[in-house]
This record gives sequence, C-alpha cells and structure tokens, in this order.
Amino acid sequence: MNALLHSFYKKIENQNFRLTPQREAVLKVLFQEKDRHLTSYELYNKAKKICPEIGLATVYRTLELLLKLGLISDVKFDKGLTHYELRDTEDDNHHHLICKKCGRQLEIVGAIPEKLLDLIGSETGFQIIDYSCLFHGYCKQCREKTNTADKPMAELGE
Repeated sequence: MNALLHSFYKKIENQNFRLTPQREAVLKVLFQEKDRHLTSYELYNKAKKICPEIGLATVYRTLELLLKLGLISDVKFDKGLTHYELRDTEDDNHHHLICKKCGRQLEIVGAIPEKLLDLIGSETGFQIIDYSCLFHGYCKQCREKTNTADKPMAELGE
C-alpha cells in the first residue's frame, strides 16, 4: 500500500474517526487521481466503482471530514464548482493559474513571501495560518493564438 495513503488512514483513525469502506474509497480515488482536481460528483462516480453502496451525501460528509483534518484542500475554479485535491504535506504551498479563455488550469509551487503575508496581517489584524491563491488571466497558448502576447490584460476584452 502507498505509504502516504497509509499515513492518511492513520491520521483519520488517530482523530478517533472510523476508516469506513466509503471513506477509504474516496481516499483511494483522490490518490488515483492525485494530479487532477475533482468535483464532488466526479469523486462520487469514481468511488461508486470501488464501493457501490456509497451515496453522494456520504461523499460530501467525507470531503468535509478530510478538509477538517487538513488532508485535502478545496478550490473553486470555473463556474463556481468546488474541486478537491490531496494535500501531500502540511506546507503544501501551491497555487493555481486559471486561463479565462480556455479554462486551462496550471499549478505553481512555492510559498508566498513572508513579507507579503506579514503586510497583510499587519494591515488587517488577521493572523494567516494557511492560504491558497487563485490567479485568473490568459495562458501563453491563448495569448499566442490571438496575437495578444504583448498586450496588457485589460486590452484582451474578457
């Protein structure tokens, strides 16, 4: 069994939650699709193949639990749909770039500079303990297709 998957099982059990076949199915799907961001409905359809008795409400409850335990993260992409992905580590700092033209989703890895986080905290009085960023713009391919590589985004007309 995958060591990281096994560690997720242990984290659930260590918090006094049972590792039910349904929860296990959701986690297995997240691991099988670890390079994708899945909606709850996509997760449900894939988990149903592993555990036919799973219900959509159980998938929602499992996702809530996994979010609470910090094992997954959620992000809203296009059309306001929430997508879910694994958090491989406690400091899994990666961010998403979303193309407004084609919908392409790219990830960038790296922490936001501490100076910026400190500035946000000092100006708002907010203590940041976790964060994720979502950047909207135009990917290189779309900019090249429309000859907009050198134009400011405001001129692209979206």
